Amino acid sequence: MSEFQNKTIRLMTVCDGEASVTDPAQRRQNLLSSTLELYRALGGSFEDLESAIMKEETGTLRRPDLIVGDLMKELAAIGHIYDMDIMQAGHNTLDKLIYEERSFPTTEMDRSI
Repeated sequence: MSEFQNKTIRLMTVCDGEASVTDPAQRRQNLLSSTLELYRALGGSFEDLESAIMKEETGTLRRPDLIVGDLMKELAAIGHIYDMDIMQAGHNTLDKLIYEERSFPTTEMDRSI
């Protein structure tokens, strides 16, 4: 795994617990929320979203690694449109979360994050 991915998993484990990190239902919910927020931020309409949801998909589901690759490809294109480094955006989010977590005096933060 990459440095970013390892750092993310350590932070999520500290903040939300090991069970949350490995809970597929929680991951699905967070992915859906983030994806919908990005879709709306890019100007996506609820009508287009509803149309996409209602479209019948008869094909076989692909492997998760191929789908993640497609998501990363789309994020790279979005980063290009907005002139942003998507990995830097990810690191900035982690740094913000680490700062917020450390600002709580009762929390013992794993300093290796």
